[in-house]
Amino acid sequence: MKSIKLEFSKYASVDFLWSELIEHFGFERAKKIVSQAIDLQKMNGNNNVTIPIIFSGTGGLALIPIQSLKKETLKSNLKENQVLIFNPKKKLFQILNEA
Repeated sequence: MKSIKLEFSKYASVDFLWSELIEHFGFERAKKIVSQAIDLQKMNGNNNVTIPIIFSGTGGLALIPIQSLKKETLKSNLKENQVLIFNPKKKLFQILNEA
């Protein structure tokens, strides 16, 4: 398993990566990617320890430790069935609640 260190304090929190994911993959596929991310968390993650991440350019999935989110306000606002959409090229991320 490959381990990559991400410091989210260097990235900006935005609210438009979900819409970009829909534009890139289409609504049904984007919804399926989010569902798969939540399933990954349920099968292999730990609540209050990991959060699923979606890479916006590829739709790839991974689990990351919540401690990677150094901003305390982000850590305290995390809830179950949330995913983090991440765009490393633009240095942006969005926390998405499953609806």
